[in-house]
Amino acid sequence: MSRPAVSVIIPTHNRADLLRRAIDSVLYQTFEDFELLVVDDASTDNTPEVVESIDDGRVRYLRLKKNSGAPVARNTGIKKSRGEFIAFLDDDDEWLPMRLEVQVKKFEALEEEFGVVYGGFYYVSQQDGRILGKRLPQFRGDVYRRFLRENFVGSPTLLIRRECFKRAGLFDPKLTSSQDWDMWLRIAKHYKFDYVNEIVAKYYVHGRQISFNMNKYIPGRERFINKHLDIRRNPKIMSIHLSQMGFLLIFGGNAEKGLRYIARSIAMAPFNTENYAKLIELALDSRSVEYIKKILHFKKD
Repeated sequence: MSRPAVSVIIPTHNRADLLRRAIDSVLYQTFEDFELLVVDDASTDNTPEVVESIDDGRVRYLRLKKNSGAPVARNTGIKKSRGEFIAFLDDDDEWLPMRLEVQVKKFEALEEEFGVVYGGFYYVSQQDGRILGKRLPQFRGDVYRRFLRENFVGSPTLLIRRECFKRAGLFDPKLTSSQDWDMWLRIAKHYKFDYVNEIVAKYYVHGRQISFNMNKYIPGRERFINKHLDIRRNPKIMSIHLSQMGFLLIFGGNAEKGLRYIARSIAMAPFNTENYAKLIELALDSRSVEYIKKILHFKKD
């Protein structure tokens, strides 16, 4: 069996109603040299029937025996994949048709020190399909220091050399949130990033309240911060993280705890003008809740 150029991994759990859209967006790619691994994280709905109804030899279905979370599902896909490059797509997101073609072509012009090519994406309402906004790529080259401050990429837009996971490791199942951010940060420590300056994916935003996932998000974000010494030992960077979590808590309904985070942030770096600019931007945005969900990539249960 010949080795595909790209391995596409879709982890899924009880999203049979949305999964076919994601799969079709992969199968309709103009670049056809890929395999698609659908990793079913022990769904209890009709996910198996959805996948089995697809007559395409590039699709492989893997099912976990017990529900283990997205990091384990992604890691399973990585271990079972065969492609030179790896790309991820969440089961409720969607690619545009040229996504793989333009990014594989980009890689052909890059040196081996580049491990990732990413692109821009639309924020789309899951409820009615409206485009809520977009994010275009900005940063290339050595982006490690930038990742310490923010997660500026969208997971459905990255194309990653397989070797990156051999050097940086796999997704961390111990994190209840920020797993993507942690992975990209670890890769950026060893490889440069580049981008294609165009929209390549649709990132769907759900209408759930932030507080629904607060018990997962905040502990996960704190564990992520504690895991990376380069964040904790830099007061300016640490203050940005604290203020973001503070505003997230406030808009999630826990104002008391949120204000404590913001107070810690200000006390830690009182002259960090970059942090104050971000605080003002968050506070004045008329779509505060949706905006915070977007910049923090807050969507999953």
